Amino acid sequence: MDIIKKAMLLGLGVISLTKEKAEEFVDDLIKRGEVTREERFKIVDKLLKEAEKQKEELFGKISETVQKVITDLGLPTKKDLDKISKRLEAIEKRIS
Repeated sequence: MDIIKKAMLLGLGVISLTKEKAEEFVDDLIKRGEVTREERFKIVDKLLKEAEKQKEELFGKISETVQKVITDLGLPTKKDLDKISKRLEAIEKRIS
């Protein structure tokens, strides 16, 4: 079984995966003879990179969902408010 899949199935969640947890997981695989000690650094690095990739994908999906909810609810964004603020400043200057 792919080590990345195995790590995720064994409860090493992408958000909570730390270097220490990855090392513990790989050390356990070494003890069970599933990987060699020489592969340790490479596997730990691979686990951490995959966890970071999955974390970025998750945050991207969350951001997209939040943006969709904001749009669906018709709420103004920071960009919208900045635009309004600039227009208001321009109007105030003309009045003065």
